[in-house]
Amino acid sequence: MVAYAVFTTGTISSYCSVEQVHALLAGYDLSRIGDSEEVDDRIRGLLPVTGQAVDRIAGHDFRWHADEQITVDGPGTARLSLAPLGIVPLAEVYQITISGDEVPAGDYVVYPQVGEVRLKPSASIGSIFPSGLHNIELIVDWGYEQVPAEVSMAQAKLVAAQILSEATGETGQTASVRIGDYAVRYAPDGKYGTVIERLTQEAGQALRPYRGLGMAVV
Repeated sequence: MVAYAVFTTGTISSYCSVEQVHALLAGYDLSRIGDSEEVDDRIRGLLPVTGQAVDRIAGHDFRWHADEQITVDGPGTARLSLAPLGIVPLAEVYQITISGDEVPAGDYVVYPQVGEVRLKPSASIGSIFPSGLHNIELIVDWGYEQVPAEVSMAQAKLVAAQILSEATGETGQTASVRIGDYAVRYAPDGKYGTVIERLTQEAGQALRPYRGLGMAVV
C-alpha cells in the first residue's frame, strides 16, 4: 500500500502536509483569506483540528505505538478484544500477564487486523481470560508505522473543504456537511458549495473502512 509518513510542525502532528492541501486547492481564489503565507498559516491552524477529527471518525489514531503497556479488565471469555479501546491494528504481542502470572506465548493466537487475542482450547491457563478489574496486562506494538495514503488524503480534503468555505466570503450559510461530529458549514448554492460537499463526503468515504476497527479514541 502507498503510504505517507506523519508530518510534524513543532509539537503538532498531522497525517497530511500543507502541500497536499494546496494540491487540492489549485485554481481556486483564496484571496479573501489572504496572501500565500496567510493561507499557509490558516492551513497549519486547521491541521490539529482535522487530525483529531480523523481519529474520532475512525475510532482510533493512525500513529505507531511501540512497547506500550496496556491494562484491561478480564472479559470472562476466550477472546480479549482491544479494538473497543482503539488499539488496532495489533502488530505484536510481547507479553500477557493475568494477575501477575505470565501467559505462555503458545497459549494464545493474535488477530492483528481486528485487535484481538484468543486463547487456544488447549491453553494451560484455562479456556477463558478470567473476569476481573485491571487484572490483565499486555505489552504490545500497535498502530501504523506509515499512515495509509487514503487517511492522509482524507485529512487534506477536510482542510481544503474548510478553506474553501472561508474563501467564499458568503454570508448566511445555512447548510453543513457532517462526518461524525465534524462539520463544515457552507452556502449550498454558493460559489464552492458543490466542491465543499464533495471533498467532505469523499473524506468520510475514505475513512469508513477503518471505522469498524475501533470504536473509541485512546
